[in-house]
Amino acid sequence: MIITICIGSGCHVRGSRKIISILQDLIDKYYLEAKIELEACFCQERCTEGVVIKIDDVMVTGVSKENITEIFHQKILEVFTP
Repeated sequence: MIITICIGSGCHVRGSRKIISILQDLIDKYYLEAKIELEACFCQERCTEGVVIKIDDVMVTGVSKENITEIFHQKILEVFTP
C-alpha cells in the first residue's frame, strides 16, 4: 500500500508534516513497515480541501491531526486485519 501525503503550501499550513509523523507512529505501532510506503508530494490540486492524502488511488481530503487516527483505522488498518 502506498500512502501519499501532500506537503504543498496549502496542506503544509494545515499540518501535513504532523500528519506524516502520526502516520509513521501508527505504522510502527501496528508493525506495518513492510506493507505501507509513505510518500510526500507537492500538489494534489485540491488545495482548498487539504490536508489531502491518497491511499493507493483513493483521495481523502480534509485530513487533520484530529481525524488521521480514525482514517488510519477505517481505511488502512482494516485492509491488513482479518
